[in-house]
This record gives sequence, C-alpha cells and structure tokens, in this order.
Amino acid sequence: MNKQTKVAIATIIVYPLAFAFVIFLLWYRGLDQLQDTYIINVTVDLFGMLMGYVLYVCCRFDAEKTGSNLKYFFLLHNAAYLGLFTDAVSWLVDGVPQLRWLNVVDNYLYFMCGPLQAFCYFKYISTVIRLEDRKYRVFEQVMKGGLIVAIALRLLNAIFHQYFSVSEDGIYSRGPLYPISMVFVFFTIIGIVVIIIKERKQLKVYELVVLAAYLIAPLFVTIFTIMVYGLSLSAGVIMLILLLMYCVLNISQGRAKAVADRDLSVASSIQRNVLPQIFPYLPEREEFDIYATMTAAKEVGGDFYDFFMVDPDHIALVMADVSGKGIPAALFMMVARTMIKNYALTGQYSPANILEHVNEQICEGNTAELFVTVWLAILDLNTGKGLAANAGHEHPALRKRDGQFEMVKYRHSVAVATMEGVKFKEHEFELSPGDSFFVYTDGVSEATNSQLEQFGEQRILNGLNKNPDGSPEELISNVMEDITAFVNGIDQFDDITMLSFKYFGKGHRYAD
Repeated sequence: MNKQTKVAIATIIVYPLAFAFVIFLLWYRGLDQLQDTYIINVTVDLFGMLMGYVLYVCCRFDAEKTGSNLKYFFLLHNAAYLGLFTDAVSWLVDGVPQLRWLNVVDNYLYFMCGPLQAFCYFKYISTVIRLEDRKYRVFEQVMKGGLIVAIALRLLNAIFHQYFSVSEDGIYSRGPLYPISMVFVFFTIIGIVVIIIKERKQLKVYELVVLAAYLIAPLFVTIFTIMVYGLSLSAGVIMLILLLMYCVLNISQGRAKAVADRDLSVASSIQRNVLPQIFPYLPEREEFDIYATMTAAKEVGGDFYDFFMVDPDHIALVMADVSGKGIPAALFMMVARTMIKNYALTGQYSPANILEHVNEQICEGNTAELFVTVWLAILDLNTGKGLAANAGHEHPALRKRDGQFEMVKYRHSVAVATMEGVKFKEHEFELSPGDSFFVYTDGVSEATNSQLEQFGEQRILNGLNKNPDGSPEELISNVMEDITAFVNGIDQFDDITMLSFKYFGKGHRYAD
C-alpha cells in the first residue's frame, strides 16, 4: 500500500469521526442552550461536512478517470473541511468555561484555514491553467512568503490577542485587528483574479465562471459576516463551490479523457487491422503455415509483425519493436512497417539493403529520437533457402524436423534509426521440410510476475517444446498460456508479439 493510498484511507476515516465529534458536542450542549443563529451555523456546517465527505470519496474514486492533477484540489478540500469542522466546534464550545482550552485551540485552527485555502487554490489554479511564465514563479514565491507571515501572525495571537481572544468564561470575541487577518486572503484573491483574466484564453467560459465563483461568493459572504457577528456561512459556501468546481472542471476533463480514450480505441483498431489478421494465410499455398499475434500493453503499441509475398516464390517475414510506448511509438511503427514493405516489394533488395534504406530515411526526420529493432527474413519457398538480417532484435528459436526448439544466437546489427550510415549484416539460412522457427519481441522474454522475475528464454523454449511439432497457432498458444500463468494477472509494460512459421517444401507436405 503506497503513501497516497494510506493518506486517502486515513482521510476517509477521519472525516466521519470529525462529523461524529460535532454531533457529540451538539448533544453535550443541548439545542435548548444554543442561540438560533448558532443552530443555523452548526446546521450549515454539518451539511457542508457531509457534502465534503461525499465529494472527497467521489474525488478519490474518480481521480483516475478524470486524469487531472488533483493534489492541490485535495489539499484545498481538506482545508475547507477543516474550516467547516472548526467553525461548527467554535459555536458549540462558546460560553462553556470547562471547554475554554478547546475553544482556543479550535479558533487557532480556524484562523489557519483561510490562508491555507487561498494558497492551495492558487496552486490548483496553476495546474488547471499551467502557469509556466517566470513572473508566475516569482508570484508563487511571494505567495509562499505571505503564507508564512500570515501563519506566524496567527501564532503571535497567543501573545497579543490581535485577532481573537477567549475569556475565562469561555466566551470568544474578535480582536481589534481582526480584519487584518483577511489581508493575505484578500490579496491572494486579487492576484488570482488578475491571473485568470490574463490567461482567460486557456479557459472555456464555464471554467471561468466556476473559478470566479470560488473567489467572488466567499468574498462577499466574508465581508457580510465581518459586519454581522453571529452568522458564519463562508465555510459552507466554499464547500458548495468546491463541489461545483469538481463537477464542472474535473468531470469535463473526464469527458475530454473519454474522447481521448475513444480516439485511442479507434487507433488501436486501425493498428490491429493494418497487421495481417486472416489465418490461414494463403491457404492454397502448401509450402508453409504461419501464425502471429500481438497483445498491446497499452491501447496502441510499438510492436509489429508482418508477412507478405514478395513474388510467387518468395515470402518476407518481419518482427519489430519500436522503442517507447503509446501513440508516438504506434505512429513510428506505421512508418517503419510501410517503408520495410515498400522496399521489400520491389524485389530488388536483400534484407540488409532494405534496412539500410529504411534507416537512412527514418534518420532524416527522427526528431522524436525513437528507434526500432527489426528481424527481417526473405525465404525462397522452392528451395527453403533465405537471407535474414537482425537489427538489434531478439534471437529466433529454430526447430529442425523431429527435434526440439533451440535459440539461434549470432551477432546482430544495431537497431534501425539509431544513427545514419549503418551497414546491416545479413546471414544465409536454409529450412528443410518439417522445420519451424519462432520469432518474438522482448515483451515475451521480459514478461514479469509479482516477484519481478522475467519469463526468460528458457520458459519460451519450454512452451514451444510442449508440442514442438504442433502448428504455428498451437505453438504460440502454448507460449501464451505459459506467459499468462507466469504473470498471474500482473499488468505488463511491454507489448507481447509472436510469429511462428513452419516450412513444408515445394509441392508436398512432409509426412511423419
């Protein structure tokens, strides 16, 4: 359990306890001992606390969906909840001599809430509007200094009683400099208003209205309560505005994220449809059988496989893995795949030449500094002879007829798009009827379980050798079953892509 989760659980427990404590004080005092205005204030505070608890739980459950940085919203919310709690307690302990100590402590906490809320609101605004200019960083430093001064002055109240005092009879009264306690809050609000006006182009109209409501409504209520002692509504109004803010700003961001998720889903569908999906591939061809799968770690991935006939006698086979994840990797994958296929289909180039041409073209505009590992082979279906080039990719597993799968390890070249002018190596190979090979991306060998162990090459071979003479689809299914059992539900951070090829030879299928 991480720190954030522990804080969330603790807060969810503390909120109801605070609510229960206010109810206990209300019972302790008795309604018949309270003035009507006190009852109104406590009722408003209790309603605000209940609303605040529901809002906090919703925020915690909804934080992932909204996708916004809610750190300072949570801090702002906690400060507002503390304001409600301390305001309710202050009315219930006022005039009770035996609870004078609680009255004093409670009012110190209450007076801290204003500057804390103002500062947290500024920080929350900075995440919504993205304040990156140097002048805003200077303003933030001024804000931090002002917050320290405001809190220090509240602590000095213990000596000078300039903001409030509690008599021996437990009766609270405002000090002569009480309005000064609102100076930091007032100037912070003015500063935030200026920022919102200057950066209004970043905000939609409804966002401007909600952000302005948080500033204007509590300000008017605060001014009103300064003039009318005995009525305290600002804390409840602030919680109401926070609820409105969350609904409008964060749920609208959640809607935007839902649109983005839909776009990712469409992109994922496009990516899947680009890769060969129809099996068996060319069922009229008796020389081979092939099967491949890709399981993306995210909605879209950077892995890709491909296979296509270069001419009636030659088939090209590709397995590749783009560095990075998400949309950038997927776009890079589409470009790399298209280039490889286009050069291969000319029939003029060997695998090494194809990768050299692709490398030069991609390096020209590779501002994202991505690269792609590639295993590329072109096989003559008449003779079983072929050429393969490995640009930084995993080594294939090969099985000779009646044998077991083994890793074929050799020195390979660097990945495509790492640097210009690379000369890629290639090597000859020959398949006999009944031979099979298996290629994959590092998402297979690096699949990780809860103990942070990786699947590894040996487990790949074990999965393949369960039924080494099985069809390509069966081979991949066996490996995938082993991976699923190994990771046991742990989310993977890399795509899992596999391709299996079985060679039968020209004009016949081999017989056992």
